[in-house]
Amino acid sequence: MPSKASLITNLERSRLVIWLLVIIILVMSFLLVWKEVEREASDTAFLVASKRVIEQAGYYKQQWLLAGQKQTLELDGKLITYTDSGWVLPMNVQQQKDCAFLLDILYPEKEVLGSFPVAIESEFIGSSYRCNYLYNQEQFISIGLINNKFSAKVGFLAN
Repeated sequence: MPSKASLITNLERSRLVIWLLVIIILVMSFLLVWKEVEREASDTAFLVASKRVIEQAGYYKQQWLLAGQKQTLELDGKLITYTDSGWVLPMNVQQQKDCAFLLDILYPEKEVLGSFPVAIESEFIGSSYRCNYLYNQEQFISIGLINNKFSAKVGFLAN
């Protein structure tokens, strides 16, 4: 027959093992959920960045209207070139098409969750354009003016 002391020791060990199992299960659950939470946070950050781009484009269009709808304006120390409908064109100081200049105007912070664009893709057709800013999280922000309709969207690259 086991002694009272050994029964107490076994009971304490059983409690310790149960607590360790509970802690391990909680930590594993947290780790499994963390990736999903991190992905959702990243998606939200990119969505917020695209909304900021739209907000800035609206601000510059408002300045264009207030200035009498001029072709170019100097705002915030930068020469901004506009379309006939008041949207910002990706034209740098040398009047060359430049998507990096457009990002500098519409989203000067450039970074999303500590990541900066690793590549910039551009497509120009007449007065229409699309600039894609690829980030290393396999996501991109696309800024475009197609048929006088301005857009800023977030996209995800397939693995």
